[in-house]
Amino acid sequence: MNSGILNFTAVVVMGVSLLSGTPAAAAFPEKSIRIVVPYGVGGPADLCARAVAEAMYANLGQSIVIENISGATGNIGLERVANAAPDGYTIAQASAAATANLVARPKASFDIVNGLKPIGKVCVASFTLAVSPKLGVKTVDEFIRYAKANPGKLSFGSIGYGSSQHLVAEMFAAMTGLDILHVPFRGEAAVAAEMAAGRIHMMFMAGAKPFLDGKLIVGLATTNRDTWAPIPSLPSIGKSALPGFSYNGWNGLMVPKGTPDAIVKRLSDALARALTDEKVRAIIRTLGNDVGAGTPEDLAAQIRWDVSNFKRIIDERHLSFPE
Repeated sequence: MNSGILNFTAVVVMGVSLLSGTPAAAAFPEKSIRIVVPYGVGGPADLCARAVAEAMYANLGQSIVIENISGATGNIGLERVANAAPDGYTIAQASAAATANLVARPKASFDIVNGLKPIGKVCVASFTLAVSPKLGVKTVDEFIRYAKANPGKLSFGSIGYGSSQHLVAEMFAAMTGLDILHVPFRGEAAVAAEMAAGRIHMMFMAGAKPFLDGKLIVGLATTNRDTWAPIPSLPSIGKSALPGFSYNGWNGLMVPKGTPDAIVKRLSDALARALTDEKVRAIIRTLGNDVGAGTPEDLAAQIRWDVSNFKRIIDERHLSFPE
């Protein structure tokens, strides 16, 4: 066989290999998969991940283990995933908190844009403006009046400096002129307990519904542009008290940057199928969230939008954060 035919054959074989993916990708998955939730147990990222894990197992044929590695506004867990082998067996349940933190503290934060690769959104969240039942207020206007009558005496919780919960609360404080102290926590469940006790007074929560149902907190309104379907009893802040005020968060699965596209597609297909399961959809909506699209393209577009939006908030508020 002459060299020209050999070269042509090599090109064809290479092309077939690229189209079909590596043998490891074709066989994926061959063992259990780990989803690292970089926040505390019981928060929206944790609960959304657990909601889809069983349905994804049915699609993938391998068990999925949830591991909570909290701290540093999610940086510790996200870095653990980014440094793992890019083979699809270690996944991060990332969130809008990561994009907010990246913009707020770029030198100290994990770079979600360049460090991880999107699989797809699991949950979409409208934040709920929640307050302590000890305040005795029932509407956004009542809370604003109470806070203005008690300047410097109230506090709001978040899941960390520069988190989306923090930045949305800063936007709220700017629009209302409130003097209210920020107190960071490791998860929303911890803030809810403190609000129930009256030691923290307010928070913009991504996963408020279980705490509302449990009477630990009082919901005043949501940050969705319109009434939020999972919590229809609450009005939109933008339509009831502060025109133009709106924000939606998210939680989604991501893998290390070098993960082969074929493995990403296998995972995103399993996620998308899991999100069509009525049991999964019901659980997600019970949490006060709505169902994500489950595709890499949708999550990539959301991350780009987040970075631009959070940068605008920080610039407008002239905020600075410790690195």
